[in-house]
Amino acid sequence: MKTGWKNNIHMLGARVLNLILPRYCAGCRKSGESFCENCLALSYKYGANCLICGQRNNSGSFCKNCRPQGSALKSALWAGRYGGALREAVRQLKYKKRKELAEPLANLLYKKFNEIYLEIKLEDCAIIPVPLHFKKEHERGFNQAELLAREFSKLSDIQLLTGSLLKIKETLAQVEVKDKEKRIKNLEGAFSVAENALSFTKHKTIILIDDVSTTGATLIHAAHALEKAGAEKIIGLAVAHG
Repeated sequence: MKTGWKNNIHMLGARVLNLILPRYCAGCRKSGESFCENCLALSYKYGANCLICGQRNNSGSFCKNCRPQGSALKSALWAGRYGGALREAVRQLKYKKRKELAEPLANLLYKKFNEIYLEIKLEDCAIIPVPLHFKKEHERGFNQAELLAREFSKLSDIQLLTGSLLKIKETLAQVEVKDKEKRIKNLEGAFSVAENALSFTKHKTIILIDDVSTTGATLIHAAHALEKAGAEKIIGLAVAHG
C-alpha cells in the first residue's frame, strides 16, 4: 500500500542516518544503542490491569463497572508505565523521528502479548494500527503506531492491515485535554473504516496497536468503528499507560 511504501522509505532513511550519526540509548544515552537491554527491562511491567481503574487481573480485561458498554474492545494491554526511559523512548520516536526505536518498543509489545495470550491462535488474528488524521501524519511524516504495528507483525507473523481504519476527524491531542470525560467526547466520530477495507469477519481477533493509552478513549472509539464494520473481538495493545 502507498502508506506502507512511505514508511519503508522513512525506515531506510533512519538507518542511513544512524550510520552518519552514532546511536545512543533513548533512556540512559548509552552509546551504540537505540534502547538498551537494561532500559527495556526496567520499562517492562509484568501482569495486566484494567486500563480504566487499574485493578490487577490476568487478562487486561475491563472490570464490570469500567467495561465500555456494548464495545467489542474486550481488553487492553500495555507494556509499561509512561515514565522514565519508556516515556523518553516514545517521545523520541514521535517527535525526534527516531524511527529505529519502533523495533525495541515493538519487542515490548510482543513480550506483553506473549505473556498474556499464550494460547491464542495467531492465524485468527489481524493487526491494525491506530491511525493519525491525514494532516497530522503529513506534518509528522509517519504514523508511529503503524511503525510499531509493522515491527510487531514481523515478530509475531500476524497479518498487518494498513489503511483499513481511518481518522476522519481532526481532534485535539489527547494530552491537551485534561478532563477524562472531555477526552472521551473529543474522539466521538473520529474514526471510520475505509470503504475498500477487507472484511474483518474472517479474523476472530483484531489487535489494535497504539503508542500510549491513558483513559483508553482512543482505543474505545477506534474499536467502535471496527465493530460497526464487523469486528467481533478487539484487543487493545499499547506500549505505555499513563
